[in-house]
Amino acid sequence: MSGPEQDRNHMYAMELQQRKTATIRVLAVDDLAELAKFELQWNDLVSRCATATPMSSFPWLSSYFCHFAKPPTTWVCLMAVQGDLLVGVLPLVRHQRSRWSSGQFVQLPNNPHTISVDAVLAPEVAPEVFRALLAAARARAGRPTALAFQRIREDSPTLSLTTPGLFRSSQPAGQGAFLPIPADFAEYRRSLSRNFRNNLNKAANKLRGFQDVRMSILSGSDAEPDLLSRFTTVEAASWKGGAETAIQCSPVLLDFYADVVRHLNRAGWLEWHVLEADGQDLAANLCIRLRRSLFVWKLGYDAAFSNCSPGSLLLEHVVRQLSTEQTIDEIDLMTDQHWYRNWGMAWRSYWDSTVYWKGTLLGTTAYCSDRLRDRLRRHPLRHRIKRHFNRGNA
Repeated sequence: MSGPEQDRNHMYAMELQQRKTATIRVLAVDDLAELAKFELQWNDLVSRCATATPMSSFPWLSSYFCHFAKPPTTWVCLMAVQGDLLVGVLPLVRHQRSRWSSGQFVQLPNNPHTISVDAVLAPEVAPEVFRALLAAARARAGRPTALAFQRIREDSPTLSLTTPGLFRSSQPAGQGAFLPIPADFAEYRRSLSRNFRNNLNKAANKLRGFQDVRMSILSGSDAEPDLLSRFTTVEAASWKGGAETAIQCSPVLLDFYADVVRHLNRAGWLEWHVLEADGQDLAANLCIRLRRSLFVWKLGYDAAFSNCSPGSLLLEHVVRQLSTEQTIDEIDLMTDQHWYRNWGMAWRSYWDSTVYWKGTLLGTTAYCSDRLRDRLRRHPLRHRIKRHFNRGNA
């Protein structure tokens, strides 16, 4: 941990100590203008929480609420304050139709562009803040029977903190890749498979046939939000454009990411990686530099130049540069793609977790129903029946 970061944490801890006798109050905010008043403290809180992803921050969630939480979906953000200090955030959405027939539920924001949102808790008072937020969720979010956390990190405190008065059910939700930054890049590269190293070498040789090749890592004041248009153009030139899943194919996504990168830039977290050659963008990455992690969220490349693997060469350049700087501990990709294994990635588990209020018949019924459904889903007889029908349809 750096000196300035230590000083900031020390000052925060002292301020929190001075307020330890203050009552934790929870404010329910459902207006974007009011939410913006918490921007600086919210971002600072995310910076101090080791397991908080960028998707739990103000830049991401204010954009989510603006562009994705349209009626009949409703949202509220529960802000826990102690004195005048923000110590916890729990963002909630309620959809019109519940997946539980036995009761109503609320959940944290989630969609393919917001895949890992968690409660953000001040580490020094996490248990007290979590209990206060859960109580407020029950009282202020329409008295739901259950609250669903989706795809949160295995080391999240919300998975381990006790929840008196509630049942809890947790299930694996896949894994996400991350790459610890090597201290010695040459040694790391030698650890990769010979076939993959040969492919990187061939791609680099082909890239040398271009003029004016430049690989850029743009952060801080250089990471201008307007570079989004360059990224979306490159991304749409890949298979995503043909499949119509690229950002450029959706006006809603364009507006959403325009807000996200603008807010990330203001927080000082935005980072772009760009590979240019012959005056064209061959590959680009949309990234977030938060704490000592680099989250590589969106990768794009121009398929017309796929023979020189521009995306792989750009990532190799980034790993080499970060290995030299040692300002980042890991590159976090958060998802699981088959090609990550070429890079010798490590893996982190993610979990879905649901809490059910015990004091209600609907909460208890929903919990028992979900536990029964989960047991039936994992029962060996079900798998034998499934294999039998699969063989019959082969």
